[in-house]
Amino acid sequence: MRSVPDLENAMYQSLQGYPCVRLLNVTGELGCANPGRTKAIAPIQRFQDANSVQLSAPRTVLLPSSALVGFLKRLEEADGSSSSLEQQVAGLLIEYDNLSFPEVAGFSADSIFPQAEFAPYDTKSYQWNPTGSGIMYRRLNFPVFLLHKNSTDDVQALAAKNERVGFKYPLNVAEFNAVMRTTKAGTHTTESCLRENSCLPLGGYSVWSALPAMNVSSPTGKPIVLAIASMDSSSFFHDVAPGADSPLSGMLALLAAVDALAEMGGLETLKKQLVFLVLTGESFGYLGSRQFLAQLKSDSNFVMGLNATSIYQVLEVGSVGQAYDSTFYVHKQASAATTPTLQILNALKAAAVSLKDSTSKPQVKPASPSNPGIPPSSLMSFVHKDPTTAGVVLEEFDTIFKNKFYHSQYDDASNINVEVIASAASLVARALYMLASDNTADTTILKSIQVNVSLVEAMVGCLFHQEPGMTCELVKSLMTPSQSFTTHYVGVFQGEPSAIPDPYYIEDTSRFVWNFLADRTELNRKEWKKFPAQNEECTDACKNPEEVCVASTADHKGRCIVSTTRYVPAFSPRLGYDESSGWQLLPLETGDTMGAADPVYTESFWSTIGLQVYLQESSWFDEMVLFLGVSITAFSFFAIICTKAVFQKRLKRA
Repeated sequence: MRSVPDLENAMYQSLQGYPCVRLLNVTGELGCANPGRTKAIAPIQRFQDANSVQLSAPRTVLLPSSALVGFLKRLEEADGSSSSLEQQVAGLLIEYDNLSFPEVAGFSADSIFPQAEFAPYDTKSYQWNPTGSGIMYRRLNFPVFLLHKNSTDDVQALAAKNERVGFKYPLNVAEFNAVMRTTKAGTHTTESCLRENSCLPLGGYSVWSALPAMNVSSPTGKPIVLAIASMDSSSFFHDVAPGADSPLSGMLALLAAVDALAEMGGLETLKKQLVFLVLTGESFGYLGSRQFLAQLKSDSNFVMGLNATSIYQVLEVGSVGQAYDSTFYVHKQASAATTPTLQILNALKAAAVSLKDSTSKPQVKPASPSNPGIPPSSLMSFVHKDPTTAGVVLEEFDTIFKNKFYHSQYDDASNINVEVIASAASLVARALYMLASDNTADTTILKSIQVNVSLVEAMVGCLFHQEPGMTCELVKSLMTPSQSFTTHYVGVFQGEPSAIPDPYYIEDTSRFVWNFLADRTELNRKEWKKFPAQNEECTDACKNPEEVCVASTADHKGRCIVSTTRYVPAFSPRLGYDESSGWQLLPLETGDTMGAADPVYTESFWSTIGLQVYLQESSWFDEMVLFLGVSITAFSFFAIICTKAVFQKRLKRA
């Protein structure tokens, strides 16, 4: 060993894992963190299931993922033994288990009715999500980590060693470093932490685009057909929130539909304007859709060229990745405007008929009238704004979620089917063309709209797989990613809201969606392919305000194109930003029902979030070593004094 780091590496082993992170809202906290302002340290003990956990001393509890929900339910019990048990839990480690449990039973960290407080109807006890456990909304006074596969094997071996010695020191312990700045500052609500600058609001940037491109300074007067999808997900462990089926399968279907429509000619002659909106922050209070509507109301630069009164119809593409029987359901609100809403349903049915000779042969059915209303979706924000909004949500399910892993770490690429998503994209593309042409498109035109299945497969590899991940050729051709693998947790809103934000402040998924839509919706895209030299190279902005710089990467410059593709900030409308004072909580507006239900989530600053293990001696051993050290030091001090006195006497005699 040649240095202190070498010594530390020999003594301490850092573990790979994903933490449960604590969030704050207007009333308090939820999630996980250290109980105090110091590190949490305790010996590791493994249990096979939740009911077998019995603790007489502080322990780091190691459990299989199948026991997580049961263990947290035990802690919810009111009896004294449960309370005592929670006090003895110094930290919780969850094993990587190869999906052996979830494949059988299903698991969702969200509630049985996700975000029920935002529903535009009163039936809040309805179970859209039967596998929901609600653990996302628990406040746990100890850290929780989901271990990586490699770390799981290591920790199991350390726990087995502790078991063999009968938990007699020296023992293998886990050390959790997960202390929030809000804990240290004593700011435990959104309002107080923003005031003391110890947290940031959840949020990011949504993206909207128009096909064909519009002149935003003098926009078209055509009615707008708005197609929307979501790009963010959540889970108990925010760094593992793939959201492959819910909601990102809908986003993939929408992007593939845009790609197919972009190859069509004559879109400028359509009777309605197609606008696409991909939202972020929907998992935490519908931040993206509510902020988009707020920007429309204020006629801000973020939505220049759009206005709320021009939006004639709304088609939301929800979870579509598990429609294995090729049946898709159309959900609508009972109060929706009858004629334009029926037009959307008929357009989807006509699209299905035009695909009857395809391999998938999709079917479109109205959702059951027994449903209380639309399922959890961004359309809820539009319905709250105007109950008569002509809108529908296209889903893979009828009365309950088909996805058993909604908002969990298990909703990954294995939970979706590429061909099914491509089939949904074909439905959406053809239905949108029907709506934009005012239902005048014939079957021949619809059949010419072809979805690129290889594109869908490539996007699945880019967004949900570790390899190739964000280093895939599709992403690299459009942007330079900040990391090789992207999580779909919304993250925190950094910096000042801007129409041209610093790429450093934008999540990779949002940047990919922006570049993809800009590339696919550029004006005269087919003509540009013939004459690529006409495009001006760029690295950031373009001279013409109607142009955007697309596909600028670290390896080559981008190009200036005419495309109506814009970022829209997504954060709680209950928050405002001031250059001098930063973020602040705004007063609730009269009649704002969604604002009244908004938790206004924020995330604390963290010094570090870390997890390591090492061999620890007992306290009496440490005390003995300390005593011996002090004794040796004292003995050495007196020995030196005595020796010095003896030498001085001898020197005087000499």
